[in-house]
Amino acid sequence: MTTEDFDIILYTRLNEETLQSIVNIPGVYEIVSKYFNNDILLNEETPQSIVNIPGVYEILSKHFNNDILEMWEYEQYIKVKEIVERIGLWNPEFQRTSVLLKLLNELTEVLYGTLDLKLDKYVNLRKLPVRDFFKDVVDKYSAYPIWTCDFEGSCLVGAEKFEIEPIDLILRRFEGE
Repeated sequence: MTTEDFDIILYTRLNEETLQSIVNIPGVYEIVSKYFNNDILLNEETPQSIVNIPGVYEILSKHFNNDILEMWEYEQYIKVKEIVERIGLWNPEFQRTSVLLKLLNELTEVLYGTLDLKLDKYVNLRKLPVRDFFKDVVDKYSAYPIWTCDFEGSCLVGAEKFEIEPIDLILRRFEGE
């Protein structure tokens, strides 16, 4: 999670709070009362403006840290769900493999980068649709990590890192077998 992501969630979380609930967080009142010289807080003050007082951001970020992490993780799971749905809608009869590759890269970035989860929990590569015209080739060379081919003959291949290879190149490689 970047600092910007953290701040976005923190400020969203602060929108759910009142000025009084923010000031009641241990340590905040002392700083705020010194800042306003024991004057009554102005009605125009908002929880977000209180965050700008030196020292308050640190207290609030620690106070809401667990909430922010839970919200971040939840947002990441929602993102994963949306990408998996788009992968499920990918159709090799009229969509390029490059679209699928982009989606898989997005998904693996979220899964490995933020959630530390495995791709195969969400996508079964062996069940990706294959253009009917190339189905026999994909089945025949299943020992080679070829997952799918699109209408142009561009195939998604790779075990560790996904790449796109033309079906012609794959066929030439295995012609002698």
